[in-house]
Amino acid sequence: MIKKFIKYIHNALIWGYKGNSKSYIKHLRKNGVSIGENVTFYEPYTNYIDTQKGFLVEIGNNVEITRGCIILTHDYSWSVLKQLQGEIIGSRGKVKIGNNVFIGFNTIIMKGVTIGNNVIIGAGSIVTKNIEDNSVVCGNPARKICTVEEFYNKRKKKYLDEAVEMFNQYYEKYNKIPEKNIFDEFFWLFEERKEKQDTKEFEYKMKLTGNEKATIDRFTKSKPQFNGFEEFCQYCLKNELNEKENGNEK
Repeated sequence: MIKKFIKYIHNALIWGYKGNSKSYIKHLRKNGVSIGENVTFYEPYTNYIDTQKGFLVEIGNNVEITRGCIILTHDYSWSVLKQLQGEIIGSRGKVKIGNNVFIGFNTIIMKGVTIGNNVIIGAGSIVTKNIEDNSVVCGNPARKICTVEEFYNKRKKKYLDEAVEMFNQYYEKYNKIPEKNIFDEFFWLFEERKEKQDTKEFEYKMKLTGNEKATIDRFTKSKPQFNGFEEFCQYCLKNELNEKENGNEK
């Protein structure tokens, strides 16, 4: 808590209104930007939201905006035309972001774009066209790669594999079994189905995105893949041994 408080004060002193998400949102609203509830800028001092005409930006509820993201409502390339033609042809456009949207690292959203609800935008994307609801997009320019439902099914398949890989990497580096808190994103695999747990991380993860009740309900009604953390570790160790044996055979 003390470290977090020191970091909070440090960022506020260095970055001013961009020191934290709450103060940045307050600044943006003051400059005409419409922002819904439960919106988070994870490193606001790295973000640029075009406030020259702030009323042209609308951000919905439950939007996660990560490091280096830029939202533009203008295009000054007409300066070249002005030099050539002596004519001013201004360029402005509204940006509307729907509800339940994740915007990955270093994404640029260009003017005149509408992003629907339940959208995931991959890191490094440049969004130049509208994105429909329930889409996963990525690239330059950003293109739809799958639906959110398809993405959900892919993540479900990779979930255990990634947990095992993380276990193996830790075990190889430190030559010991990792503590349970290392798997704070993977507790769904092995944790007993109780509404209350002993760790603060569990409580924090459950509260993320503001739908704690629905998440707890889903958690308690589901069944863990492993009967506790120890059984999960044994599975990972067996997997590690099999990989080594297969490697030696090759």
